[in-house]
This record gives sequence, C-alpha cells and structure tokens, in this order.
Amino acid sequence: MNMGILFALIIIAVIIALGLKKSVPELSTLISLGICLFLITICLSRMQTILKAMDKLSQYIKIDSQYLVILLKLIGIAYLCEFAAGISKEAGYSAIASQIEMVGKLTMLVVSLPVLLQVLETVLSLLT
Repeated sequence: MNMGILFALIIIAVIIALGLKKSVPELSTLISLGICLFLITICLSRMQTILKAMDKLSQYIKIDSQYLVILLKLIGIAYLCEFAAGISKEAGYSAIASQIEMVGKLTMLVVSLPVLLQVLETVLSLLT
C-alpha cells in the first residue's frame, strides 16, 4: 500500500477519534488502539525485510549470530515499550508510561550486557 494513502487514512481515523473523544470516549480509545495495532502489524511486516537483510549481512561478514539476536531483541523491546508507553500516555497515565520507559531501558541494558562484556574482554586482551 502506498504510504501516502496509508497515512492519509490514519490521519482521517485520528480526526474521527478526536471528534468522538468528548461524546463517546470509549469508542475514541478503541479507534486509537486499533490504529496502533494496525501500525504494529505494518512494523512487523517491515521487520521481515530487516531480518532478511541481517541474514545477508551475517553471510558477508563473519559475526556471531548471538549478537544479531541481541540486536533484534533490543529493537523489539524498544518498539514494545514505545507502544505501551504511548498507549498509557494517551489514556492519561503518564506516570505508568514513565515507568514502562524506565523498565524498557533497564531491560535493554540487561539484554546488551553480553555484548558489553565481550567488548571489554577484547579491549583488555589487546592491552596485555
């Protein structure tokens, strides 16, 4: 689908949701959630392209697949946290959205620790 048409439809849906926000807030929230879920499905379809490119990249350069898996996990965590925080903010729960962002950042740090440790080991081995 043409991205211009897609975004035009999304803008129309957002305008409808804004119009319904005062009279039927539940329906407005459902429309907003539906738009978000639709956009996530588009993101997931784009992720297939990224996975194919990363697979091809790993064939060209010799890199441990563990690092690519970590990279994909980090991307997934970032998208999910952004989605959950955005929904929370839209619903009026800014404090929860901030906590979601904090937990996401800490989770990303924990997931990336093996890479950091490997970099430190490499640097230390070069120094000795």
